[in-house]
Amino acid sequence: MKKLFTILMMLSASVAVLAADYYVSPSGSDDNAGTIDAPFATLKKAISKATAGTTIYLREGTYQPTEAEIMGYQESNLYACVYNLTASGTAQKPITISGYEDEKAVIDLSLVKPAEKRVSGFYVKGNYWRLKKFDIIGIQVTITGHTQSENISMRGGSNCVIEQVNIHDGMGIGIYFTRGSNNLVLNCDAYNNYDPVSENGAGGNCDGFGFHFASAAHANNVIRGCRAWRNSDDGFDLINNYSAVVVDSCWAWENGYDANLVSRGDGTGIKGGGYGMSTITKSVTAPRNVIKNCIAWKNKQNGIYANHHLGGNDWYNNSAYANKRNYNMVNRKSVAEAVDVPGYDHVLKNNLSFAGTTSNYAYIDESLCTLENNTFLPTLVLTVSDFESLDGTQLKADRQPDGSLPEITFLKLKSTSKAYSQNIGYQFDYEAVASGIKTVGAGVNDDVFYSMEGYRVEHPAAKGIYVRGGKKFVK
Repeated sequence: MKKLFTILMMLSASVAVLAADYYVSPSGSDDNAGTIDAPFATLKKAISKATAGTTIYLREGTYQPTEAEIMGYQESNLYACVYNLTASGTAQKPITISGYEDEKAVIDLSLVKPAEKRVSGFYVKGNYWRLKKFDIIGIQVTITGHTQSENISMRGGSNCVIEQVNIHDGMGIGIYFTRGSNNLVLNCDAYNNYDPVSENGAGGNCDGFGFHFASAAHANNVIRGCRAWRNSDDGFDLINNYSAVVVDSCWAWENGYDANLVSRGDGTGIKGGGYGMSTITKSVTAPRNVIKNCIAWKNKQNGIYANHHLGGNDWYNNSAYANKRNYNMVNRKSVAEAVDVPGYDHVLKNNLSFAGTTSNYAYIDESLCTLENNTFLPTLVLTVSDFESLDGTQLKADRQPDGSLPEITFLKLKSTSKAYSQNIGYQFDYEAVASGIKTVGAGVNDDVFYSMEGYRVEHPAAKGIYVRGGKKFVK
């Protein structure tokens, strides 16, 4: 009997340490138990109880936190963090915040307006978080000078996945990185974000996605399958970034405008690095970013841009159409000399450029770059008849049920095009082509795995997160 009692106690203890799942609903109460039948009312309550292995499910409806729900202040108290994610999960037991099944959960931050504070919707400092399947809207700016708010601030969290989170119709940057490694942003949208408050409404601090790592120690970060449109500054921005980022199969259009197409900030689709032209006060080893299988259409300034980089990037199988400059590879001469020079040390292969309103490409020193099969060179000129469709509105089509990008014909080459036979543009996966496998449609081959760094893995042996057929694969 004593032995049986001991076994029962051990079983009870093992059950006790299992992380509980919690449910949140706009019609719930924080006095409830947080179960599916008695959900909490606030996400703050659920986060305060979460431990490694917890999943927090957001039920259908709109959540509108107030300033009383701010969970903490970070970055020398400059940021008011509505949801302060400082706990950590583990590789086997991440902490997850997810919309429940097919229900639509929306977090509206419009009531959070702390005076003289930047706002962070989700401040992620802990490791192994998963944010999935919900919308964030309405984030505010209260400072009238140079400032920014951030819907999701990645400020130290590593091994995190942000998936199918849509960030729109607010005053802040969608997702903003400064610290953390091995993070994946997958199948997210950022659009209609414009700050009318700071800097007289210039809108120059409102990007869709920003990667600005403070040092090379923050490595192996990937953004894949994401879309950015009508953000008042840029779609994807890697300025002042010290660690290489992979931008894979992302679409950017009509950036530099607000939701009503009124001209606002810079207006680049994908800004692949750079340090600007001001004085640089720290040592710089420019990272070699990888931008591949992306689309840039009708951005106010540049479609795809090196932005005064201090070295080269790798640009593979991208497609740009009807931007002011489809490709602008301008580099800075050196750390000491803030002088624009034609781009050097870039590798550009299989890139498609068509009908840039000012130029198809600009500021490339061809003698100092590796250029192969790019249609912005005069040896391979395209016409309207080369394309299945030039209807850019297809980019805004609904995503597929699993969150992956919609099937479109926009900017796809007809099989009769000479450029098609040379595997040019976003529709051909670069790694597949380079390995001798011709895959039409980036990321759709279920037999191909990619690492978090964006490189092809034949048979993943190590435990971790991979992408297979455009979907997350956890081994």
